Amino acid sequence: MSRSRTKPPKRRRRRPQPAPAPLDVQHAIALKIENALAMQRAGNLEQAKQLYCEVLSVVPDHADAWHLLGMTLYSAGAYPSALECLEKARGFMGDQPELISNLAIVYHSAGDARRAHQMLHQVIEADPENSETRNNLGVFLLESGHLEQAEQQFQRAIRIDPQSEQAAMNLANCWVRQNRLHDAEQVYHDLVQRNPGNLDVLGNLGECYRRQCKWEESLELLQRVVHCRPGDVVSKLTLARTLVNLGRLPEAAERFEQLVIEFPDNAKAHHYLGTVLLSLRDVARAKTEIRRALELDPTDAHALCSLGFVYIESDRRREAAECFAEAVKRDPRMSSAHGCLLYLMSGDPEISPEQLFEEHIRWGERHGNVQPIRRHTNRPDRERKLRIGYASADFREHAVTAFFEPLLRLRDRSMFEVYCYYESGVGDNVTERLKSLADHWRVTLGYSDQQVAQQIADDQIDILVDLAGHTSGNRLPAFATKPAPIQISWLGYPNTTGLQAIDYCLTCDVQNPIGEPTLHTEELIRIPGGSFCFAPPKNAPDVSSLPAAGKGYVTLGSLHRPFKISSTTHDLWAAALKACPNSKLLAFNTRFNEPLKAELISALAQRGISESRIEVRSTYRGDSYLETYHEIDIGLDATPWAGGTTTMEALWMGIPVIGFYGNNRPSRGTAGIVHHLGKPEWIARTTDQYASLVGSLAGDLESLAEIRRSLRELTRQTIADQQRFVTELQNAYRQVWQRWCVEQSVSGVTLLPKTMSASPPLPATDDCT
Repeated sequence: MSRSRTKPPKRRRRRPQPAPAPLDVQHAIALKIENALAMQRAGNLEQAKQLYCEVLSVVPDHADAWHLLGMTLYSAGAYPSALECLEKARGFMGDQPELISNLAIVYHSAGDARRAHQMLHQVIEADPENSETRNNLGVFLLESGHLEQAEQQFQRAIRIDPQSEQAAMNLANCWVRQNRLHDAEQVYHDLVQRNPGNLDVLGNLGECYRRQCKWEESLELLQRVVHCRPGDVVSKLTLARTLVNLGRLPEAAERFEQLVIEFPDNAKAHHYLGTVLLSLRDVARAKTEIRRALELDPTDAHALCSLGFVYIESDRRREAAECFAEAVKRDPRMSSAHGCLLYLMSGDPEISPEQLFEEHIRWGERHGNVQPIRRHTNRPDRERKLRIGYASADFREHAVTAFFEPLLRLRDRSMFEVYCYYESGVGDNVTERLKSLADHWRVTLGYSDQQVAQQIADDQIDILVDLAGHTSGNRLPAFATKPAPIQISWLGYPNTTGLQAIDYCLTCDVQNPIGEPTLHTEELIRIPGGSFCFAPPKNAPDVSSLPAAGKGYVTLGSLHRPFKISSTTHDLWAAALKACPNSKLLAFNTRFNEPLKAELISALAQRGISESRIEVRSTYRGDSYLETYHEIDIGLDATPWAGGTTTMEALWMGIPVIGFYGNNRPSRGTAGIVHHLGKPEWIARTTDQYASLVGSLAGDLESLAEIRRSLRELTRQTIADQQRFVTELQNAYRQVWQRWCVEQSVSGVTLLPKTMSASPPLPATDDCT
């Protein structure tokens, strides 16, 4: 987190002071004040406080000392005491503008926003050209979340006083909050050139580096700041968070532990300690620390979201949803918190498809109701080469890559020019490979939504494809401004985006049958052979022989994330296990912690399955987690968020997977996959039918062994036929582009209301989740 600063007050007097002290006493007092100011600026607040108190013990009516002491206490978070001191200073020096503006800042921090607002505007009206007051008003607006208004005040302050380091630093802080990290970094660098010893600027630059994934640079700067200013809690917190980013979790946890001892009433210290404990899988302590953070600061929507993630790891989905919903109430601008709520609702069997759709609509209305960035000037030539943009935070070793890379590698380069928009500051060998396959590569991390949208518009993208939906790292608020004339949702998320600015969604006629209500704000493009092109993992081991042949019993298996294993999934699995009385269940995923393992075993036991038949693992044996399939005979689906990548990897490893056909698109992922595999008989529509299909497969080991031997080749010829998908998708791109061109020739304008009718025989996705 960046620190914003009001300027330390100058020693001014507006009222006559009592008879002056002797010159030697005056000199001693002046020296103490200067030393205290130096201590205050260096973050040594306790020493500064002591010096101001020494001054006041000699001169009890010293207005500047009361003022400075008040601001020292404010920096230490002691707001009631700070207000008491500032009001005393006010009694001696009157309504001096700088004092009133500082009073307003402290009143705001103490929770009295109404009084703070009144006081600041009183000062502005009295002296509209006071740079320091404009800066303080900007700080108030920044802390209130009014970023654009804060930016205006900081810029006004700089116009009044171009040399104001405080206003420049606060402007950069405001840009950090707006995600304009590159712009902020430049301001911080300029300030460091002017004043290399400004620790506030160096600390904020460290946070700016951290957010851009420049973690080593961040760590170096923050260590320097903390060394020079050991009482700087903000920089200490940022340093510990940087250690988390670097993967040094035990070291980070140790630092946070020390911080909550050193600053027991600092809500952020408890919050961040809780998040690192969650990463270390100490769920119970994580919950305790984050709850403590919320006791100290009940308004912190981010801490509420962290508590929501704790509940997810404890399989308490309802409480998690309540946390995200409350976070949205407390800060309606938090599109990411609202997106987490949508994600959670998508896996909740108690949420109807209609309720889920309505909440996505609400997200779109709240976060996507913006004006288009500009009129599109793309040349409406139906046959010309098209510029296709793909946006994702997962252009790295990630499930998305298995579906996306074939598009780059196999596309018709004479007709499609590709731009990749990567929302990350780190990469790996996969990133480098994708970079080499793309025509243009843009890193969007550190740019605001407006800047990202402008870049896409400047690139003259004809068709923009979002690969994230409501998953981490999405830039949906940027796409809401419609930077490209045609925008498509695909791959990372199985539901609608809820954005009117997204025109189409890729799907198939299994996941979204023609004639069924779509529950999408986008038009559906149904790809004939399935809306995915699975690239088999390069490190996949060979298919093994049938485990049941050697063990004497069938092993049903799942590698799904615990999040997908809902109560309705428990019903499916229990029914399948009952249909195969001698079978066992193996569930593996690295995200299984002890509470989640116990929850799964308990849920199945309550449904009549002996615990001796259930094994739940969080570690794998061998060189790859895919070797777990050497122990599995039949794969199980999940619902209401069905399999995607997990299902396809199982098929590649020779494991037949019985798909469950639910009541909406997210619950039909596996069904769509096995249908396009050529195995529609592996799709069940009821729990009883699911059990029957699993039992039938398990009852014929000879057939099961033959399926295992032939399934990889069948997968290669169907759902892993990458050229098939690339060709069909390019045809779809050309079709929607020609449709847009026709609309331009008819209307004569470039921005049209999007129709919501069913799409022509284009085509639906298999989400890699």
